[in-house]
Order: sequence, then structure tokens, then C-alpha cells
Amino acid sequence: MSKQFLLKILCIGCILAFIGGCAPTATTDSGRVPVTYISEEEDLTALEQTELLFAQAQLLDQQGKEMLEVAILFAKSGSLQRSTETWAQVNSALLTDQLFIEYTFLGIELNMQADDPSAALSNIEDPRFLQLQSYLGRQYQNRLLSIRADVYTELGDSIASLRNSIALATLLENKSDISNVHNKIWRQLARQPFNTLNQYSMDSDPILAGWCELAANGRRYQNNKDAQFVNFISWKNNNKNHPAAIIPPSWFNQRQNNAGYSSQVAILLPLQGDYKGPSQTFLDGFMEAYYELYQQNRTESPNVRIHDTSLQTIEQAYGNAVAEGADMIIGGIRQSETEALTKMSVLEVPTISLNRIDSGDIVQNPNLFQFGNSQQDEIRQIADEAWKKGYRRALFIAPENNWGQQATAVFNSHWQDKNGVLVDQVTYPDSVKDFTKFLKKPLQIDLSESRGIQLRRFVNSRVIYTPRRRQDIDFVVVLGYPERVRQIKPALDFLWAADLPVYSSSEIYNGVSQSGLDRDLGGIQFTAMPWSLPGQLSSELNSDQTMHIAYRQLYARGHDSFLIHRNLSSLQNNSQVPLFGSTGILSLSDRIIRRQVQWGEFQQGKVRNVRP
Repeated sequence: MSKQFLLKILCIGCILAFIGGCAPTATTDSGRVPVTYISEEEDLTALEQTELLFAQAQLLDQQGKEMLEVAILFAKSGSLQRSTETWAQVNSALLTDQLFIEYTFLGIELNMQADDPSAALSNIEDPRFLQLQSYLGRQYQNRLLSIRADVYTELGDSIASLRNSIALATLLENKSDISNVHNKIWRQLARQPFNTLNQYSMDSDPILAGWCELAANGRRYQNNKDAQFVNFISWKNNNKNHPAAIIPPSWFNQRQNNAGYSSQVAILLPLQGDYKGPSQTFLDGFMEAYYELYQQNRTESPNVRIHDTSLQTIEQAYGNAVAEGADMIIGGIRQSETEALTKMSVLEVPTISLNRIDSGDIVQNPNLFQFGNSQQDEIRQIADEAWKKGYRRALFIAPENNWGQQATAVFNSHWQDKNGVLVDQVTYPDSVKDFTKFLKKPLQIDLSESRGIQLRRFVNSRVIYTPRRRQDIDFVVVLGYPERVRQIKPALDFLWAADLPVYSSSEIYNGVSQSGLDRDLGGIQFTAMPWSLPGQLSSELNSDQTMHIAYRQLYARGHDSFLIHRNLSSLQNNSQVPLFGSTGILSLSDRIIRRQVQWGEFQQGKVRNVRP
């Protein structure tokens, strides 16, 4: 049986070429060593043949080597689910050291494809695999370091990821491969808070310290390419033997080739009526960034002209701005204005709208870039984080307004795409005064109380019965401003749901510590805009702390709009290198500026920055 089994595997091209034979040696443009086993496309013919081999492997007394080979064939055929199921049936104790290494790498790759970095790390730290790592050849060392870097990135341990990427670069010999890894390191550094860069610029490892120092220098001058390049030359002269000085990230070369800055910027905003306050707040944030640049380099600051859209259409304001010589336009802020911009047949100059329309039906004008305060990116980030933690069943609580309804729809769609379950979704009106009563139904406390009444009625009226909440919820998402969530979280705790993890969005925190009030938010993790957490930015924003959180976020969006307009060509040409903005880590995808935010957590009334 075993001989016939092996012959069949050889007939369909068994891919096992043991240690040193099949491991990749080159890196991809992303800086990763390519995976060995996994195919992105299904090969139906190969799958059918592999199913036959799987059936035969199950008949064997010892399911070791043969079952592993079938698991690899499933992966190569594009069926990751069947590969995972087969991998789980392998008796790893029967494998030789060589095969155990192949078994472990396949498991790690399957874990990462399943978005389960914790399981991948468990496989990496398997005691037997740890013992074998010192015997791995260079090819397998490269592969392991690359995988470890990706695993730690997914787990939120950016410094551990950087250390592994740095170690990988030192093992590589090909200049192109080293450049790919250096580019990956630079992309990782671009996502680090400023205080992290500062802290590790003094690390005992001089290579990591040098990378962080270089990144911190550049972060101070995100709006000033010339100053960034001057700082790079100075750093390079002081660190001639550093790997980044010998083979710099290609970002520095590309920066020199980018188009010049805009010399005249037009801002289109409604300065009267209901939008007067929001428009002025946005302008204050924009001008703060403007004057920061002015202090660094007065000759670099653009001319800024403001056009009031209160008494004219956005189309008229746009035409006037172009006629006056604007080579960059920012606006408008209303949803209707962004919709009007998307319908204009011609946009003569690069245009950054201040609202966002996420619709696949819209044909994007190549000169239109949307930068709205959409919470969709944060909602998806919450869903992704919960999924990584192993949670699969969610209760979603949001305000009964347009924002709440849109957020619910986005979460539901994204969560179902992951095959997660939305156990219940609840929208609360402004009229709710007692959330304890309001949340009884979604938590099924009312059903539990009814059972208790029936029990006392038919068994013994003196029976003491404690109601129980439903047990099919893994976590809760609560959206709302802090004054509302301070009512909802204690209600959840009172209704026997204190043990459930609770997530929220950036609206829950205005950047001002209120330890007395915020004790009621204890344990909530939330997506936090960088401006609201100390040390995230190279310099703190000067927005009025007494403003409502919606206005403080709008101020930050004004600050980031200046950052984006100064770096728009870089975002287009270096799409994988983001900007670290006040509202989040900003990247460009399909002409939409997307935000990745940080994570905060309430503990004993105080907020601390946390790694998810």
C-alpha cells in the first residue's frame, strides 16, 4: 500500500524536495521571502487526484509522512481548507526532523492565510521546532525570519517585526533582495508613533537605533521634502556603515523625482449658515500645519485662497478657483458637494474632497482624491482585530442616526465576509434614558427573567433565581460619544455582561483625561486617532480642548489635509509608504485616502495606548 501510494504522488508531481532543495532564496518586492506551498488558484484536476490520495492515506496505520505530503498537495492545489484539515491529522511524532520542519512551515503558512497569527507564533515556538532552528540552512533561516517578521506585524509587535527584518537583511547577499527588505523596514517605520521612534533611536542594537533615528528625523519634516533629504544626507554622513546608508530605501530616490509642490491652493468651504463653525474649525487645523511649514521654510509655503460655497455652487467655486490659477483644490466638505465633484466631467487640477462616497458605481475622475471623516476604516479595523482574537459572534450597538446605521451596515458586511456571526444589532435613539431596560432584550435578560417567574410560580415561590444573559456572544461593539457610552457600559456590566470584551471607535475619547467620568468606560478598547494620544505625533495639535470631539476631529482633518496636499504625489508614486497623520496612518487606495488608527484602552478612568 505504501509503495503504491508513493508512486501515485510522484505521478502527479509531488513537491517535496527536502531541506535545502525547494526553499526560496530571493525576496519579493514586498520584502518577504515567498511562501513555498500555497497556491492562490484552485486546480480542480489536481484536487480530485489529491482527494483520492487522501482517502488512501487514511487507510494507513501510521499517518505521518504520507498525510503530510497530501496536506502539501492540497495547499499546492489551492484548497487551503482541505490542506488545514489534512495537516491537523498528521501525527507529527512520526516525522523525521526534515519532515517536521516542512510540517511546521506549512502549518505557519496556513495559519497566516487564515488570519491567525497567534497560532502561527505557537507553531514557531514549538519546542521541537525551536531545537531544530539552529540547524537550519541559510535558505530556511531566511524563510523563518521573513515569516516571523510578518507574524509579529500581525500581532502588533512592531519592534520584534523590525528586528527580524533587520536580521533577514544581514543574511541576504543579493543587492536587490536587500533593497526589498530595506523598503519593507521603511514601510514599517512609517507606521510607528513618534515616541516609539524616539525611544528605539537609543536602542542597544545600533542597526535598529539608526533606522529609528532616520525615521524620526523624517517624521519631523513630513511637509518638507527638501528638509527631509538634507536630514538624510546628514544622517548618512554620520552613519556611513549603517545598512540604510549603504543601500538606502528606494523611497529617498523616488522622493527626488516627485513633482513639485502646489504653488496656489484653493479651499472651497461653506463659510455661512450651519456649516460656518465646522468650516472655520477645519481651516484652523489647516492653517496650523501651514504655519508649521512656514516656520521651517518660508519659501515653500503655498498661496492659499478660500472660496465660499454658501452662496455659489461647488461647480462655480471650482471654476473660479481654476481661473484664478489654483493648481490644487481642497473641498467641499458637504456630502452633496463631493457628489457634485464626482459628476463633473472634467477636473482640471488635483482635487481633495473633504467627504467620501464609498460606491463602486461611481467612475472616479483621475484628479479626484476623497478624504472624508468616514468611520468605515475604523469599523473594519475593529472587526479585523476581534477576528484575530478568535471572536466570531458579535453584538453591535450604535446610535439611531445616519452614522450609526452606516456603521452597522459596514460592520455587518465586513463581518459576514469573514464568516462571522452578527448575533444582534441594536440602534438606540436619543430618547433612551435607562440603558439597563433598553439592553435587556438583546441580551435576552427578559427571557431569563420570565423563566425565573415561571419557576417560582410552579415550583416554589421562595426560590431565589438569578437571571442570566445569553451565552452566544463573544464580544460587543458600542458606538457613540462618551456621554452615551458611559451609560451603556455600566448597563452591560449590570446585566451580567461585564466579562464580554467591548470595542468602540474614536468618538468615545476627546483627548482630555476625565478620570472621574471615564471610570465607567473601564476595559473598553477603542480605535484612537493619533492626535488624541500623547507622544504619537512629532508635535501636539493646538486645538481647543473645550471643543466637542467632533470639532476636534475636524480640526485634525484640516491639519491632515495640508499634509496630504503636500505629499499627494508621494502617495501616488509610493503607495505602500503611508503618512503618519493626526487622524491616522494615511494611505492612498483607489483614489481614496484611507486611515488606520491606533488603539487605546480605558483603565481606572485613564486612557493608555495599547498594542491590539
